[in-house]
Amino acid sequence: MNKSIARQSLADKVYQHLVSQLASQKLSLGGRINARKIADDLKVSRTTVTKAIDRLKSAGWVKMDGGRHPVVAVYPPKLKVVEPARFEFAHQSDSAYERLLERILRGEFKPGDTIKEQRVAQSLGVNPSTIRRAAEWLRNDGLLEFLPRRGWQVSVVAAQDLRDVFQIRILLEPLALETAVPRISDDAIDALETETQRLIDLGERPGSFERRDADHRFHRTLAAASGNPILAATLEPLIRRALLVTTVGFPYGRSLRSYEEHREILAAVRRRDLGMAKRAMTEHLQNALKFGIAMWERK
Repeated sequence: MNKSIARQSLADKVYQHLVSQLASQKLSLGGRINARKIADDLKVSRTTVTKAIDRLKSAGWVKMDGGRHPVVAVYPPKLKVVEPARFEFAHQSDSAYERLLERILRGEFKPGDTIKEQRVAQSLGVNPSTIRRAAEWLRNDGLLEFLPRRGWQVSVVAAQDLRDVFQIRILLEPLALETAVPRISDDAIDALETETQRLIDLGERPGSFERRDADHRFHRTLAAASGNPILAATLEPLIRRALLVTTVGFPYGRSLRSYEEHREILAAVRRRDLGMAKRAMTEHLQNALKFGIAMWERK
């Protein structure tokens, strides 16, 4: 069970499917992109579809309308399409991975909880070997641990784990901004600013999943805007693992200040002030680490 199994991103598959839909003009210019319907049609999570739409916005093919809905802005050239329009899974493990991940980050499976393959397989309508493969991918992300004869346990992130994760993020996320700041579109900045202000206005009222999802989208969007897929893929599991502590393990206490820091980062990004954006991002991550360690020791 120790052999690492590589995983191809399901969001990448959804993204390419949507690109092919745009290139073949099956979606009309100015038409809204319904994330819920796409998720239902493709049998994937809304989170996965949102990741794909974020990439379409970064590419300039989709923008936000006055009601903050994604709409088709321009058709990509057909040379951009590397797969046919038909969407299909290589196997069901992709879908099981996304659904398990969402349940973990929603807090339905909490740090320390044991996940039984048979029980989860029955709830998702798949066989246990599918759940096993998905769990192995989640272990590679640092979110699950295998317990012989017991099943899978949601990782209990230790204080040193948190320090290690943030040490890498503090190095890589400001690095991502070096190319993200000049590349990111005004529409993408608008969308992040609107969501950030909404959460600031709500204070501590949003639930842990809503806060986790917004924080994840903020950092993921900036990483993706770097145009460096390897850098973005390296940061993705680190961001998720930190969120197990900062928005699931310790659900309240810093969210308002965290979003205010997001707003400061976005203000610098909008001005295309790279130096200020990097300093604000570094300070934001250092504050998150300091708070996470303090809450861990208190708990």
